[in-house]
Amino acid sequence: MGILNFLFPKTCIGCKKKGSYFCPDCAQSAKLHFPQVCPVCEQPSPDGVRHTYCDKHQTPNGLHSIWAYEGTPRKLIIKFKYRFISDIADELAETVAAHLKNYRPLSNKGPVWTEEKFTVVPIPLHWKRENWRGFNQSEELGKRIANKMGWDFQNLLVRAKRTKHQVGLRGKARRENVEGVFSLNPNIPTSQYSNVLLFDDVWTTGATMKEAAKIIKQAGVARQVWCLTLAR
Repeated sequence: MGILNFLFPKTCIGCKKKGSYFCPDCAQSAKLHFPQVCPVCEQPSPDGVRHTYCDKHQTPNGLHSIWAYEGTPRKLIIKFKYRFISDIADELAETVAAHLKNYRPLSNKGPVWTEEKFTVVPIPLHWKRENWRGFNQSEELGKRIANKMGWDFQNLLVRAKRTKHQVGLRGKARRENVEGVFSLNPNIPTSQYSNVLLFDDVWTTGATMKEAAKIIKQAGVARQVWCLTLAR
């Protein structure tokens, strides 16, 4: 046990049991997000695959969220988002990877996460916000999940402008707030990626991830763009 763990023992955010921030019992009992929904209309869809009638140009091909945004997962996400703790990132990534490895698709269009090869692309923060916070939670988690799944990781996007916080904005205001906010990272080669997996912590209206998917598809650098979030 390290000196910090001795002085400040890790305690489960859900049940207060010592030893971890997300104990196996709380991970097991956390409410999964079900059913998965189409990323365009957000109506139920097997495996989160985009509906055929929602197959609009430059929209995500699918969405997979792990948990409902409530209870222990919500507390963990909020604590990690505003106070970086590497052990929380490690435990969340381990739990997410276990979920993906055990996931069995309901349809032949659903992803078999252990057989697909993805390039994980985190949703970027504006550099001023990242400097203020000290880290980008989506990047830190995305790297760990990619490593545990044997996937590639790439900071393919940058924020071209600073926006208002999405919290408190609704519908049209959220979409307008993120319009034109992303661009391709000029430091990353624009080679062809087979499957891009956009990663963020929470899907609320999906405006941010839809805008990111649009930029990637407009550039023609990916065949498919899926979205993965911890919660919805």
